[in-house]
Amino acid sequence: MKKIITILLLTLVISICNAQTWENYIKNFPRKSSTVVKDYQGNIIKNKSLGVLNVRINSVQQCADAAIRLRAEYFYSKKEYDKISFKLTSGLEVPFSKWAQGYRVRVSGNKASLFKSKVSKDYSRENFEAYLKIIMTYAGSASLARDLKKRTNYPEIGDLLIIPGYPGHVVIIIDKKIINGVNYYLFANSWIPAQDIEIIAGHNPKYPNIRNYTPIVNMKNSIYINGYNFKPSEHTYKWHDQN
Repeated sequence: MKKIITILLLTLVISICNAQTWENYIKNFPRKSSTVVKDYQGNIIKNKSLGVLNVRINSVQQCADAAIRLRAEYFYSKKEYDKISFKLTSGLEVPFSKWAQGYRVRVSGNKASLFKSKVSKDYSRENFEAYLKIIMTYAGSASLARDLKKRTNYPEIGDLLIIPGYPGHVVIIIDKKIINGVNYYLFANSWIPAQDIEIIAGHNPKYPNIRNYTPIVNMKNSIYINGYNFKPSEHTYKWHDQN
């Protein structure tokens, strides 16, 4: 009887995980117990922050790469491997499902192509990390802005603020509150050198309980983050399966 109950509970947990939306995944993403921001080598970048997301980083994981990492981790956690796919700056689409079957990326100048190696089928975490490192090396803010959909109304949880460029900058929206008809947002980003995904402290003295949330009163207003002026009307993007 205990064995049957255990199986039923595991089935329920798996079902809940698979039913989890992208928005809930981002909103409830685990945070590290420490608020120290470190780079990929473990060097301290900032002694104290609002918080950092509890996610792996590698040597090439900068701002756009943090968004790529979270999106890929979402589908990897659900074992929806066929939904993990990104286009490189060159325009080449590299699905993880093909990578797992042994395909690899060949880069020559500004061109990239896929070729079949002798590697056997492998969906392991180690191979997933190798895939992400290639994507992060050859994709960035410009390719994300090219490939994602523009958001025409107010941003939602899981959206990205993107100023495309070489380098540009990418910010992830990890939470949203609406108070008296005004939208307040919590942002996170990574930076150069590759480092933790840090939750960005906003400034909102009007509502102390969400003082680190940034209001967007007008879509044409500017939001200043890490030296970049984002205009939500111009720089908000969503993934293709978002409403």
